[in-house]
Amino acid sequence: MDSQLAVRAIEAVRLLHRLGYLGLRILPGINASGTAWRIAIFNVTEWRADDPFGGPFLARERCLYSTADENAFNQEIQFPRDVSHVSVAEAILDGMPSLQRSSMEETGNREYVHWYAQLASLVNQLSDLPVAYANYFDDTEGWEMGWGSKQRFPHPPAYVPENTESAKSSNRDEFYVLELCNRVLGSAGENQKTFPWLMGDPSLKNHARKKLPVDGFWEEHDLVVEYHEKQHSEPVPFFDSRITSTGMPRGEQRKIYDARKARQIPENGKMLGIINYRDFDHQKGKIVRNPEHDFQVAADLLEKALRSSRPEVITNFEVPGQSSS
Repeated sequence: MDSQLAVRAIEAVRLLHRLGYLGLRILPGINASGTAWRIAIFNVTEWRADDPFGGPFLARERCLYSTADENAFNQEIQFPRDVSHVSVAEAILDGMPSLQRSSMEETGNREYVHWYAQLASLVNQLSDLPVAYANYFDDTEGWEMGWGSKQRFPHPPAYVPENTESAKSSNRDEFYVLELCNRVLGSAGENQKTFPWLMGDPSLKNHARKKLPVDGFWEEHDLVVEYHEKQHSEPVPFFDSRITSTGMPRGEQRKIYDARKARQIPENGKMLGIINYRDFDHQKGKIVRNPEHDFQVAADLLEKALRSSRPEVITNFEVPGQSSS
């Protein structure tokens, strides 16, 4: 029996759309030798305007799968042949830790989500897998539904951000808050910065440890900023109980990583400012944006951090699980 992982990957993206992860897009195709179907799953916030497909293979966070790898997803997760689409959805979230729930307006991905629902409804077996590109493949009539079938599906709706930075800052609260910090500090921080001493727990499968990225880092101030959305302080239904690659429920893993950052960042000589969504006016966990007021919120916290005489954590709320390692 052939592995159904490819079909489950298509279904998993549809499930994540339904759960509010509306920025997800896919790029499916056939490899250069024509022997394997493959797919890249990525976040539209990392869209590269210089690439007709958005440059998913260049994204910092993306999930990859090829039928040549049988049941190995994203190069590290070995699934059983009867894997469920829910398990694949969990693996996508593990592989894309910056992916967050968003509204249609925030992603600019509304038409795509509706388009994708129609496409996914046509994929019921391996022979239905969509193909957007291949050597010598003429895509002028759209994607092919099943390699060699000659059945076409319209191209996905175009995504054309005005420019990369404005698209990011308007798409998610995290980027909005980091842009406020850029304005307060008078310079652009480095997003998703990693350090060799800030590591995640080892994977049960291969014992590999991934570096834990921080939301923003300003080297001239030795300052790290983390933005804590709702899931950092309140349970998130459905996924928080799911088991990560480290063998721990996602919600518990998040608490441990938050606490690890709160301990290790100051230990390594850097200030940590944690800005919480509750610092702002908010509805249902999303910031109700008032740029002038929000700028002052960020300024007040960052000024406390810059005035501190020693590396520490500056925040208006308790860090959950701070006693964890």
